[in-house]
Formats: sequence, C-alpha cells, structure tokens
Amino acid sequence: MENRLLTGSLCLTEIVEKAKQGHSAFTKAANGKIYFNILQWLNSEPDKFGNQSSIQLNSKKDKKDEEGKCYIGNAKFMEAGTGGEAPTPDEIPAINDLPF
Repeated sequence: MENRLLTGSLCLTEIVEKAKQGHSAFTKAANGKIYFNILQWLNSEPDKFGNQSSIQLNSKKDKKDEEGKCYIGNAKFMEAGTGGEAPTPDEIPAINDLPF
C-alpha cells in the first residue's frame, strides 16, 4: 500500500467537554501534559460526506459500556482544497478547569 495523507478535523468542543466530565480516555503524564487515547479506523467505503476514517475517544476497558462511543472527528484522503474559517481566540474553549 502506498503512503497517503489523511486530512480531517477533531471537535475541540467535544474533546474539552469530555475531558471536563472525566472521560477515561484522558490522562495527565508525569511531564504535566494532558493526553487522550483514540480509536481510528479506515472505513471500507466513504460515508455520505466522503470521509474514509472515523475517530473516537478510546475508553478504558472497564468504562467502555458506561461511557459509550464518543465520536470526535473524521478524515478523508487529502485532496486540494481549502479549510473552514478559523475561530477567534475567544471562541476556543478554556481547558484550565479540567478534573486532573
């Protein structure tokens, strides 16, 4: 298989909301940085928006049923095009009140 780039988006609003709720995908490392685990897969067929990949938070094994699936983004093979309008700094959610 040849190397191909994927381009897509992640929903920062959903990510921050789930982090604030204490979703098990989030961890604080010894270096103080916050990470979250994801599941990403390539779809056998593009969805109705042309996305070929889906991304969701990866819950810890004992929390999968309780937390359910949380889709945070998708991607498609990169083609020439333009992105959407950038948010203003005031529109970006604050993350300083996370529970860890």
